[in-house]
Amino acid sequence: MRCYPIVAAALLLAASRPDATPLSPTCTSGYAVPQRPYVAMRRLEASNTKSGKEGWLEARTTLGADGQLAVEILDEGGSEQIRNRVLRAALEREQELVASRGASNPIASDDPYECVEPELDPSGLIRVPLRPRRKDVNLVYGDLFKQPATGDLVRVAGRLAKSPSFWVSQVDVEWRYERVHNDVVLPVSLHSNAKVKIFGPSTFRMTYEYVSVDGQPVAESTTASR
Repeated sequence: MRCYPIVAAALLLAASRPDATPLSPTCTSGYAVPQRPYVAMRRLEASNTKSGKEGWLEARTTLGADGQLAVEILDEGGSEQIRNRVLRAALEREQELVASRGASNPIASDDPYECVEPELDPSGLIRVPLRPRRKDVNLVYGDLFKQPATGDLVRVAGRLAKSPSFWVSQVDVEWRYERVHNDVVLPVSLHSNAKVKIFGPSTFRMTYEYVSVDGQPVAESTTASR
């Protein structure tokens, strides 16, 4: 059974569009993270509980001013199957999605999310409920959290509104964001869990360490907590 590429695409779905995670141009436009050219070192890890297989990969990723994503694999280890069919497939899928985004109009005419009033979360953050109007693998049913004083996006967590395939279900995702250079807020980690038929629970994790943003070196490296 060759469902690994499907799993890879599902687990990377939102990380491949960090500038549009999973926000719309109307009700939630104020929370969008704009695309910025950057160079980042990434570490990707994936594992499957039933098979006991796991793998990791480290890569240098460059998002150019032209909107194209370049990937250079620096080191890797663990299961060859996981590395090739999940981690490499995930990065290749991200390159395809970034390229297709640049070739299309990112502004939609309608809002895929219902407008829900933000509220103060017990954590002290502002919580914005994300309630999709339709079942779509590009949408998330969950919550967005931001800093009340600055409006900085901190975290987005939830479940994909639609399973990406018959083989993959209950894809739970969490993105975390930080100010990585001056006032620029960018994603620093993605963690995802999914149930895969026959193979069982599978996990995917990716962290970013930024080298430069907008062509300027990041003064102090930003690494997501592992």
